[in-house]
Amino acid sequence: MSWYYAVGQEQKGPVTDEQLAALARDGAITGETLVWREGLADWKPYATVGGGAAVAPSAPGAAAPSGGMLCAECGKSFAADEVVKFGDRYVCAACKPTFVQRMQEGAVIAGALDYASFGIRFGAKILDGLILWVVNTGLTFALGMALGATNSDPTAAVAFMAATVGVQVLINVAYGTFFLGRFGATPGKMACKIKVVRPDGSPLTYGRACGRVFAEILSGLTCYIGYIMANFDEEKRTLHDRICDTRVIKNG
Repeated sequence: MSWYYAVGQEQKGPVTDEQLAALARDGAITGETLVWREGLADWKPYATVGGGAAVAPSAPGAAAPSGGMLCAECGKSFAADEVVKFGDRYVCAACKPTFVQRMQEGAVIAGALDYASFGIRFGAKILDGLILWVVNTGLTFALGMALGATNSDPTAAVAFMAATVGVQVLINVAYGTFFLGRFGATPGKMACKIKVVRPDGSPLTYGRACGRVFAEILSGLTCYIGYIMANFDEEKRTLHDRICDTRVIKNG
């Protein structure tokens, strides 16, 4: 039987059952390493597909059989003075730079993602809508005053209104792109203590944040079914979350 396993973002394999077991014994893979073979619907942790006897998942801060400590990243055993403690996890010197970088980038390191409920997300959406309404209304009023003071030509009025709509669209796109790309959350989401991340907990790039803003339009065009579907999804994903492969999680 041919197996494939993941090392970071890279797929390795194929390997046989015996080779996979040898990799586990050597510490090259841990119980948490994602593996796949033909017949599996999705990638699964090695420990859940028959690897539990060969290697157990490296629980945070778990002690190795030899009395050492297991690195939460690579799963290898080290002496207590060769690892650094981060919260309830221990990380070896080789894994420390990558681990620290992931923490600085906002990745969720420990435990499963705590997905935000439909109700919390709805509240955040209302707050963002109010903020954008104030900004756009103020802009429309200012341009309307300028139009009335400078020109009463109907053609010019239509042109000004078209420009107003265009600017409002740009503001909405810039609002979502900047805040999601920079902070992982819009002001409304910040107030509700939730943020948008990738499936592994890593932050969004500005490109993905911008794409998510446009994808959200589709959620509205489906009579808001694209939003409502989050209430019936295990990972609380909306249509635009599915399109852009994002998740919304609790942040504190």
